[in-house]
This record gives sequence, C-alpha cells and structure tokens, in this order.
Amino acid sequence: MIRTKDFYLKKIYNLEGKRIGVVKDIYINFYEKKLEGFEVSNTAFFSKKNYIDIDDIIDIGEDIVAKDLKSGNGLKFKDIKDLDVMDTQGRLKGAVEDLLIDRNNYTIKAIIVTSGFIDKILKGKEIFLLNECILGEDYVLYTGKENISFKSIPHNVNEYEFIKKI
Repeated sequence: MIRTKDFYLKKIYNLEGKRIGVVKDIYINFYEKKLEGFEVSNTAFFSKKNYIDIDDIIDIGEDIVAKDLKSGNGLKFKDIKDLDVMDTQGRLKGAVEDLLIDRNNYTIKAIIVTSGFIDKILKGKEIFLLNECILGEDYVLYTGKENISFKSIPHNVNEYEFIKKI
C-alpha cells in the first residue's frame, strides 16, 4: 500500500527523457475507488496541459515516466483533504488526512482520518475502508460499524491500551 504523500513532488519525464514537471496533486474517482491521474506542475508557462492519465503512465518508481500531457479536470485529493468525517449518528470522527492506494492496480482502499495533533500522538490515526464511506459536499459520511476499527499507531506507544467497544 502506498499513500498520496508518496506521489507529491515526484519528477515526471516523457519517453524521450525530457522532464515534464513534478506531481502537484492526484486526481481520484471516489465512487469507482481508483486513482485517475496526476496534476502536473508544468515547466511550460501558461500551458493548459497539466494532467497525466494513469493509463498513460509507463512506470512509477523513484520518478514517473509517462507518454504525454493532457488537459484534466475532476476531483483532486486536495479538494477532499481536511474534509470532516461524520458517522451515522452525527458524531465527528475527524478529518481526511490521506488515502491508502493499492500499488498494483492503483485502486483506493481506505482513507486515513485524524482527529487532531494530540489525538494523533496518543491514539493514532483511524483508517476507514472506502466502501464504508460516502462523499458529500460538506463532509464524508462513515457508515461502518463502531466495534470494528483499524488504527495506525505511532511507534513506541506502549502505555496506551485499546478498549474494545461493545
């Protein structure tokens, strides 16, 4: 699994080896649960071509090799980053911080939610599966069960014990 922050500022080259730019943001399809492409911080000024489709990418390693640039529009990750996540009872779960993406087929598996800096240190981050989330205009609705949760816990936090909710 990889996260969206693993893509930011990766250099993008075309097939001839010329540097196109760097990754500025990622385009996602929340409903189909997949990565659509990348927004490119283009080296050519005033260029409307600032998008690389995921199908046009040859290789993603330390750098990205792609065929060509296009004009792109759609939902960017920055549009949903820091969006509130609420459960079905109206309780605030936190804010969207990152996405977990499958490295093999670039499908989005989960969202990482944090409820603040102090809670991130003490309790870790919560991970919600994407098929249990509904994207709205003002917030993300989490429809999953309360007694089943995934967490990303900071290293060396041994004093904190997790209590199973019944």
